[in-house]
Amino acid sequence: MSEANRDEVDKCKQIAKTAIATGDCAKAIRFLEKAKRMSPGDSQIDALLAKAAEGPADDMPGRPEPQASREGPRFRGAADNGARSKPDNQSSAPRPRAPPPKAELNYTREQMADVQKILRTKDYYEMLGIPKDSPEEAVKKAYKKSALKLHPDKNQAPGAEDAFKKLSKAVQCLTDKDKKQMYDRYGDEEHMPQQQRQHYQQDFMTPEDLFNVFFGGGAFNMNQQQGRGQQQEERGEAGAGPQVVHAHVFQMLPVILLVLLTLASNFASRDTGSRFSFTPNGNYQSERSTATLNVPYYVTGDFENHYSEGTRALSEFERQVDVYYVRNLHSECDYQEKVMYKKVMLAKRRNDKDELDKARNHPRPSCKEIEKIKKRHLSTYRAAMHMGY
Repeated sequence: MSEANRDEVDKCKQIAKTAIATGDCAKAIRFLEKAKRMSPGDSQIDALLAKAAEGPADDMPGRPEPQASREGPRFRGAADNGARSKPDNQSSAPRPRAPPPKAELNYTREQMADVQKILRTKDYYEMLGIPKDSPEEAVKKAYKKSALKLHPDKNQAPGAEDAFKKLSKAVQCLTDKDKKQMYDRYGDEEHMPQQQRQHYQQDFMTPEDLFNVFFGGGAFNMNQQQGRGQQQEERGEAGAGPQVVHAHVFQMLPVILLVLLTLASNFASRDTGSRFSFTPNGNYQSERSTATLNVPYYVTGDFENHYSEGTRALSEFERQVDVYYVRNLHSECDYQEKVMYKKVMLAKRRNDKDELDKARNHPRPSCKEIEKIKKRHLSTYRAAMHMGY
């Protein structure tokens, strides 16, 4: 940060402190938000924002006393030659104004507490309420829970917008391998070496774009979103990089995905005690479909010798087929979301609105199929995601 910006940040903080002391918390928040744009990692700004968000205390020094205790009754004497007489003890000073009525709050105490928690918390893991060794799935789940509470369209508490931005940055950091490594090593970005800091600050999505990726994109109804469990966004590789590199990555991902699906199919066959495949090949020519999800799969000719129709063994076998199908579908959904995310980032760099709208609507058929399974067969989905039966 330049010296001039540092002076400006300090000036904003001093004005904010004075405003808080005099009860003008709206002014304090305005100057603190300006300071935070110049110095996003300043923990003192977060602390002052949280204090300003609490509003003025009822017993704050300097608040005007009730008017009845400061002013005696007013008298009006008889008119004498057109002039009004005044009692000897009546001051000619103007009558002090009564304090303005308190504005009606349009947020709840719980919403204010949610905002304060984020603004006061510096550590990203503590902010999301997860341990440091949490898997990426847990990070995204924690973000979704908090984002629905903090979105400015739902939460009108002072500081909600800053808290929403802070939460967005936290989840993008912890779901990006390179950024997470730098954060775990250095902590706050102010303590990162200049070169690492510049790399760390690249490719952050706006809070709204990230929210739309997690919750379906486009216009949304917040009350409907509160009950949804849609697929989360998974961060792609960090760094801008030449576009030709992105092109090679896109070309290789389908091949990598195909290899992973094949390995998963082979692994599934070992778990179930009898080999099966999701595609016909070699000895797996006999087509079947599972009873629950109606998933097609292929087995060997002697399959029925081991798994007779109507038996519990066959039911358990097909349940495992369903589980691996959902896992494969989840991998495809992650890939489709990565493609969408990269398209969004490229469109933003080019500042092309039409391309950006198209990127946000990039088709994700596997994600839609996952949502259908979650609604109709939740126990199978949970088993596939290692969340128990």
